[in-house]
Amino acid sequence: MENPEVLLKRRRNADQTRLAKQALAQQRKNTKRVKKNKFVRPESLVAKTLATTREKERIRRVSKTRGEGSEFILRVRGGDSKEDGSEGEMQTEKVAYDGKPQLLLVVRVRGPTAVNIPHKAYKVLQVLRLVHLNQGVFFRLTAQTFDLLRIVAPYVVVGEPSLSCVRSLVQKRGRVTWNGKQDVLLNDNTMVEEALGEHGIICIEDVVHEIASLGPAFKQCCFFLKPFQLSRQVSGFGALQKLKKLELREQDGERQLSNAAAAPIIEVDIDELVAKMN
Repeated sequence: MENPEVLLKRRRNADQTRLAKQALAQQRKNTKRVKKNKFVRPESLVAKTLATTREKERIRRVSKTRGEGSEFILRVRGGDSKEDGSEGEMQTEKVAYDGKPQLLLVVRVRGPTAVNIPHKAYKVLQVLRLVHLNQGVFFRLTAQTFDLLRIVAPYVVVGEPSLSCVRSLVQKRGRVTWNGKQDVLLNDNTMVEEALGEHGIICIEDVVHEIASLGPAFKQCCFFLKPFQLSRQVSGFGALQKLKKLELREQDGERQLSNAAAAPIIEVDIDELVAKMN
């Protein structure tokens, strides 16, 4: 027979757990009610409507001007460092795309302010598997796939990764679906051999080489890997972190361009960006 004190303590703990669950459920219900009845300023509704309308118009223009000499990439580079240690102004350069296949790393970033992503752009992001912020995928840029990036240009940045960048992403952030589990770290060559052995790829290094060289099994390797979920560039709530966040917002403001029909694709130093977010 158990000690009565043990039974009383067990009942007391069970009551405390039950009351805590009830309090948490009530708190969540109150939070939902507050969000539902949250006051929204008319100015916010007007701004969101206008921004979304402009974005829909941009997509319509991009679709209309498809293949009419607007195949160029806007290359963005940081300015030279000043004497006080701060960076200079960002430099931009228009680079024409020659139509040759090119390896790109496409990273999802925050889009224009107060914009509800139009249906067509969101569908393209789903095709690219870039549903969440700070996700990245490898992409084969060709004359046929160029227009896909033009549609989602405000929501992504691109760059040509080096071999070391590809290897770092696959080894550190590579995750796959394995044995019914949706998210498993890629740390065993057996996974690669069973999934891609029929294409002659038997180890992780083969995957890296196939992606970096745009090999015949590039598509299979990319879809074998889940999208890379990168970290935020700045995390924390300290004074320095807040200052860095403000600087990043200014850079994002410079990156967001007009809704012209050209809709340039923004190319950045992707190795430097991945080094900050990997």
